[in-house]
Amino acid sequence: MDKLKIEYLDIDKLNHYANNCKIHTKEQIEHIANSIKEFGFNDPLGIAGKDNIVLEGNGRVEAAKLLGMTNLPCVRLDHMTSEEQQAYVIAHNSTNIETGFDSKVLLNELDRLQANFDFKDFGVKNEMFEMAERDDFYKDFLSLKKKKLVRNEFEMVGDYDLPLIKKQDIDIEKIELMNFNNTKYNDTRNKHKTIQFFTYDYKFDYVYSHPEFAVEKLKQYYCLLSPDYSLYTDMSLSLQIKNTFKNRWCGVYFQSLGLRVIPTIEWSDERSFKFCFDGVEKGSVVAVSTYGKQKIEEEFMKGYNKMLEIIKPSDIICYEKPFPKMGGKIKAFPYYHNEWRECYEI
Repeated sequence: MDKLKIEYLDIDKLNHYANNCKIHTKEQIEHIANSIKEFGFNDPLGIAGKDNIVLEGNGRVEAAKLLGMTNLPCVRLDHMTSEEQQAYVIAHNSTNIETGFDSKVLLNELDRLQANFDFKDFGVKNEMFEMAERDDFYKDFLSLKKKKLVRNEFEMVGDYDLPLIKKQDIDIEKIELMNFNNTKYNDTRNKHKTIQFFTYDYKFDYVYSHPEFAVEKLKQYYCLLSPDYSLYTDMSLSLQIKNTFKNRWCGVYFQSLGLRVIPTIEWSDERSFKFCFDGVEKGSVVAVSTYGKQKIEEEFMKGYNKMLEIIKPSDIICYEKPFPKMGGKIKAFPYYHNEWRECYEI
C-alpha cells in the first residue's frame, strides 16, 4: 500500500456518504466544533472516489461548516475496493465505541486539567464528567465496580445462579416508555419516562460492560426495564443463559443504587424455560415484547403462559400490540417506526 498523503480540499467539493450508519446529533457536532476551535483540525478525513465521498469524518465536516472553515485535510482511501470501503465505515465506527474509560485514570486527568479547559464544551460531560464531582452516589457504584469481574455480589437464585430482581412499588399509571437510544444527560424534559431496551443488543451492551458509566445517565428517569438481551432458538443454550444473566445482573445492579427496575422477560423454546423465568421475584411487574413475533405467536404463547404460571406478575408491560390470548393485567405500548432515532438528530 502506498503511503497516505494529506491533501487539502475545498469543503464544497466533499460529499456525504449516503450509507453512513453513525448518528451525529446537533449537540455532538457542536462539541466537535468546540474541540476543533480549541485544538485545531488534527484528524484528516478519509475520502474516496472522484466525488470525494467522506467515508470517515462526516461529523467533523459538519463541525467545520459551523466554524466557517473552507479547506479540510483529507487522505484518500482509494486503495480499498468499494466493498472494503463500505465495511471500513462500519468497522471504524464500531471500534470507536466498543470500550469505555478507566474511570480512575479519567478522574485524575480531569482533576488535573479542568482548571485550564472547559471539558463540557467538548461533550465530556455527556459521557462521565459528573463523575469528577465524586458525590456519594458515585462512591457507591465505584465500590461495586471492584467486584465487577466476579459479578457474584448479589443474591442468586435457581439452578443457574441468576441474580434476583426484587419486586418494587411501581406506579403503572406513570409508565411511559422511551427507547434507550434516545436517552441523554440532563434530560429534564423526559425524566418522567421509563427506559426500554427493545433494540439491537450491541446498542446497549455497555450498560453491562460499563454500568458505572450508564447509571449516571439512567438514574434521572422514573424507571428502567432491565436490558432485553436476545434469546433465539438457534442460539446455543450457554449463550441464552449468559444473556439472561446479563439481563438480571443489570436489573439488580441498578436496583442496588436506588433505581426502579421492571424485569424484562425473554424466552426462546421450551429448553429456555429451565432458567429464563428465574431471577424475578414472584408478583413483580414485568415487561415483554411481541414486536416481530407475529409469525411465532403459538411458540410465544407457550413461554408467556409459563411465565404467568411461574412469576405470577401483578402487571405486564407489553411492547407492541398484545396477542388476543395473552392473559394477565396488560398495559401495551405500540412500536412506532422512527422511535430509535434521537429527536435532535440532524
